[in-house]
Amino acid sequence: MGLISGHKGNIRQIFSLGLHSAAIIAFQLALMQLISIVQWHHFAYMIISVAMLGFGASGTLLALARERLIRSSSWLVPILMTISGFFMIVSFEITRLDFFSFDVFLLFVDRSQFLILAANYLIYFVPFFSGALAIGILFIKHSRQIGTYYFSNLLGSGIGGLFFLLLFGNIMPQHVPAVIGLLSVVAGLISLVKRKALLHLAIVLLAVVSSFLLMRTQDRISVSQYKSLARALNLPDAEIMHRQPSIHGLIEVVSSPALRFAPALSLNFTGEVPVKKNVFVNADFFGVVPHFDVKADSHILDHTTQALPWIMQGRNKVLMLNAGEGAPLAHAFAYNPERVDVVIPNSSFVEMMQQEFAEESGNLFLHEELQIYAIEARNFLASKPPQGYDIIVLPQQGTFGGAAGINALRESYEMTLESFDLMWNHLDQDGVITITTWIDYPSRASLKILATLVQTAKNKGVADPSAHIAALRSWGNVTFVLKKSPLSPEEIKNIRGFASSKFFDPLLLPDLQKEERQQFNVVGDQSFFQYIDQIMTGDEEIFSDYGFVIRPATDDKPYFSQFLRLSQLRHLNEIFGGDQLPFLELGYLIVVITLVQSTLLALIFIILPLLRLRKSQKGKTGTLLYFGALGIGYMFVEIILIQRFVLYFGHPVFSIAAVISTMLIASGMGSLTSGKLPATAKTTAFFGLIVTLFLTGYLLLLTPVMQGTIASPVSLKILISLLLIGIPSFFKGMMFPLGIRYLSDYDVSQVPWAWGINGSVSVISTSLAMLIAVEAGFMVVMGIAVVCYSIAFLTFLFHNLFFRKPHVMTGLDL
Repeated sequence: MGLISGHKGNIRQIFSLGLHSAAIIAFQLALMQLISIVQWHHFAYMIISVAMLGFGASGTLLALARERLIRSSSWLVPILMTISGFFMIVSFEITRLDFFSFDVFLLFVDRSQFLILAANYLIYFVPFFSGALAIGILFIKHSRQIGTYYFSNLLGSGIGGLFFLLLFGNIMPQHVPAVIGLLSVVAGLISLVKRKALLHLAIVLLAVVSSFLLMRTQDRISVSQYKSLARALNLPDAEIMHRQPSIHGLIEVVSSPALRFAPALSLNFTGEVPVKKNVFVNADFFGVVPHFDVKADSHILDHTTQALPWIMQGRNKVLMLNAGEGAPLAHAFAYNPERVDVVIPNSSFVEMMQQEFAEESGNLFLHEELQIYAIEARNFLASKPPQGYDIIVLPQQGTFGGAAGINALRESYEMTLESFDLMWNHLDQDGVITITTWIDYPSRASLKILATLVQTAKNKGVADPSAHIAALRSWGNVTFVLKKSPLSPEEIKNIRGFASSKFFDPLLLPDLQKEERQQFNVVGDQSFFQYIDQIMTGDEEIFSDYGFVIRPATDDKPYFSQFLRLSQLRHLNEIFGGDQLPFLELGYLIVVITLVQSTLLALIFIILPLLRLRKSQKGKTGTLLYFGALGIGYMFVEIILIQRFVLYFGHPVFSIAAVISTMLIASGMGSLTSGKLPATAKTTAFFGLIVTLFLTGYLLLLTPVMQGTIASPVSLKILISLLLIGIPSFFKGMMFPLGIRYLSDYDVSQVPWAWGINGSVSVISTSLAMLIAVEAGFMVVMGIAVVCYSIAFLTFLFHNLFFRKPHVMTGLDL
């Protein structure tokens, strides 16, 4: 507090800066969640890019009109904060208007959707630009005290991440921006001055009235017509009968007499197909409200391929991973197991089933033999000693008709080779791992699942995986079983008998005859069976020759549902056509589009305007290298830490907020400390070296440390996390303010230029980091971050080469 108290005249500005910064980061996180509801989670990267675009563009304006903005700063900064708050409140509502409504599935059919998407970019750009401009003015005006102001900015941002968690767990998502925006409005009022006071108060009144009106609305969020919730609501007499906010997402339960549960039923099924209420999280199908009846003779899933592991032999000890859908759980209890452990990360769903829908589900989630664990599946597997399960059930993969690659960039740590290795260790000697997938065309998920099972068996020393794997195929599903011991003759007999009675075809059995594969469900394209056999025989060429990525996912590249191979785009386009290809792997292409659009907007709003500053262009090499490297490096490290700690803690939302908040608060502390240090080239280079060494250590040690401590008590894991995230972030927080203070002495006109460069590279860094992670893995992304901080270090180590003041013409030159 000593440094802050030295600026008593600016204490209001420092406090308002922190409050405003909290609003900006909370608004960014809120938009990411809202866009995930309306569209899909891929557009979260768009929001991050738009936020960074706002910061970069504000730096450009500061570079072009620095003196004028500084002169007006006393009244302009609070008004900008208030304007930012107002647009936080209304921007999402504006994009919900029909004129600005876009749909990701129409992007490649209706080209005008690209213009609407660009309009959405600009609408969301306004609150970030005006808010960042207020911050930038304060930074430049007080560049010699940048440590204090940067500390307030980062501390407020860290607190904003935690505030977001509080809001989203307690109020409806569409109301969250109306609350967050008021923080910036209050921040502006704290810094209110007499000049332009009437204008300022008018904007405040408009913002408060808008927030009040939006908070009173009870309408639901309109989502893409292609999302599961929208399709369900198109059914006769469909209605949302239950809705609740949660930190895991918006939970909605839909009822309709037409919502019948028939997951690829046997063609000879003659019973009544049950009506089930459907559960949606963020408008995506999550499962059904099951009904458990101890008196029932059979379960509906007995007439699907999912019954395969249950008919092989009895199962007493059951583990169900990520069992959001309750139907397989009710199915398991139909076989009278002695114990069932269920891993369901969404604790809010569990509470709903134990309370509001307890009676309707037959008290299934209160069953005395049931133990529920509200963590991620992978975290459970790593933190528990081997349990000797008779069966481990994984959730069904894909969707009926294909998922269009919507989940391509969703990390699926439960589907990596490392995860299957842990599952194997948890099995009893005769235990099985089972997984079902919807049949897709071209074949992708089924081939990748099989490749994962085969490689798992080989990794565990199984010489002949074909003796341990069985699979059944219906008209819509394929169910695989991997057994720890070889399949017995009795089990093989049971499988054949069950398949014949239900009109299913054996896909894999130790003594399978080719003619058995198409007795009831004939397919025209026989290549599917060829690919299956290639994988079973260990033919590695299929992984390089096949048009899609079917190599098993790993912890370094945990994107099980990412099948698109960029090198095959032209070939796939020739086969399926330009209008059809996007619907096979839409999710990955969305991030590519986001990267292209954000790069173009960064060029228009940041780079091109900065090129007007030609008169001192020669002196900017060091500024470009240093602040550009910081922008890329910081974002790349953030992306990697988020991914790693999602796996470490097993709670994605908490992990994301914790990583971002810890990084920002620790960086803020580093910024505050940097104010006590001399802003020399030697000092800046020293801390650049420190960060580079820390990140190099991450490359070598982060994964082993996390794997070795993942089973530790939560308190110890929190301490380890604070050390792993906080220490390097503390030193990273020093580098930006030290660079700004150095520039203030070297050439103060370059300070806004540095702000703009840092923002411009940050615009593209998020999407770029994800694309690199998908193609090359997380460790490559971290390696690039090390290179970036090395560049920042070398820029100041050899500062005489990079920071040369432009030559000023004198009379002697004439």
